[in-house]
Amino acid sequence: MPINYLKKIQLGDFNKDGYRISPSEEVDAVIEGFYVFSRDPLNNTDLLFNDGFPVLVFLQNSEDTVQVTGQKDVFDVKAVWASAGAIKNVYVKYNNHADQVFIVRFYPGSFYKIFGLDAQYFRHNPVTPFDYFAQNNGFSISEFFKYNAIEERIAFIEKYVQNSSAAANTSGVLHQTLDYIHQTRGKSTVRNVTDEAGVNYKWLERSFLKHVGLLPKEYIQLQRFIHAYLELVGSKDVDLMEIAVSNGYYDSNHFLKDFKTYTGKTPLAYLKLQL
Repeated sequence: MPINYLKKIQLGDFNKDGYRISPSEEVDAVIEGFYVFSRDPLNNTDLLFNDGFPVLVFLQNSEDTVQVTGQKDVFDVKAVWASAGAIKNVYVKYNNHADQVFIVRFYPGSFYKIFGLDAQYFRHNPVTPFDYFAQNNGFSISEFFKYNAIEERIAFIEKYVQNSSAAANTSGVLHQTLDYIHQTRGKSTVRNVTDEAGVNYKWLERSFLKHVGLLPKEYIQLQRFIHAYLELVGSKDVDLMEIAVSNGYYDSNHFLKDFKTYTGKTPLAYLKLQL
């Protein structure tokens, strides 16, 4: 999702221009939350990032489009896109002046079962037009956009999830492992994770690839980076070494490498663009 919205989700920074709506009890094991964000009309391009939770990002109207620029290609997406996996150096440019973005954030594992996807689906295409697989799984995008009110759109999605015949439950041990990684904010090693979960690495790797679509190391790396990113963009005086070490990196060079991988820019060059 656009990293500026993910930042607000991570920090719990909500107001009338960006807020969370809790899912009903019937689907709260599948959907982490619904989010509504008002777009900044002066900002037409956003960096995309994923912290391990697959999302559907709905534009305001069915005819709205965005241009997605990846490392190797540029393509347009109409109405809604899905993103998951590790998103590296991908930007989205809004072609229409939509005032609002509606985001559905799923728990890892549940998303793939609901939409009948292999968890590796997004490994090479982490940003994908939703219509590529929506219709094959009985989700009508055109029907969704017949509803204008956010409450009606949420009801439409919840009904779809409830009517899905796919089991949404994943291993309790895997959930505990994901919770541990979130609590440590990625400041852990794979060895720490296996010790905490009481499982061997082979089981952990198979479970992550099957249900999350990422290796345990990749998932940890996403959590570590997003928290380092949040500290960086929230700092008045940027000290890369301090930010790196406080977020579990060995040194600033490791943080710089990750930053350039995910954003395509150095931290200082990226910050200049945000001014």
